[in-house]
Amino acid sequence: MFNLIKNNIIQFDRLLIEKYYVLDLDETDAIILIRLNDLLKRGERLFSVRAVASSMKIDESECGKRIVELVKRGFIALELSGKDAKEIFSLDETYRRLAYLLEDSEAKANDAEINEKIKYAVRLLESELKKTLSPIELEIVSRWYIEKKYDHRKIEEAILKSLKNKYRSVNYIDRLLAKEEKPAPKIARPKEGERIQDLFKKVYVKSK
Repeated sequence: MFNLIKNNIIQFDRLLIEKYYVLDLDETDAIILIRLNDLLKRGERLFSVRAVASSMKIDESECGKRIVELVKRGFIALELSGKDAKEIFSLDETYRRLAYLLEDSEAKANDAEINEKIKYAVRLLESELKKTLSPIELEIVSRWYIEKKYDHRKIEEAILKSLKNKYRSVNYIDRLLAKEEKPAPKIARPKEGERIQDLFKKVYVKSK
């Protein structure tokens, strides 16, 4: 995510406008960071308050104070260039924080989706088995999705298959899923020399 944001594959401006309040920034802070990101995209890493303030309504003094605060809070990093000892800036920490927010949002969305699938499987089982699942059975169903990461479609198929075969047990479905996920054993192929030897034996025996 970090590289996608830093390279503007995920648009920094739009993302920051959506998330600035979550990072405890206000609109002015967001505009300053967007302006600095624009400079970086043009290859301009030399730090200049004037370059930022020139496109904003606030004056240089106020802009400078805001930038100092953003540096203190880690959103902007300043360092001296190795070539001419001029001050250059980086927004890497801002990119990291935005990446974390995106990853966290995706994780929560994924968790919510998994929870819905677990609820669906439980409802299907309880409806077909005509009973409330025990805590142990609920744990088994949860493990299918969270630990084993079985495909939802395969879980549904295994449930229906077990019911069709009149095996009305969560434990049976668990074994069925484990069996289906287990890779098929590899059949050892005879070596080339072994096949020739077998052929030789057959021809030799027939000729006797």
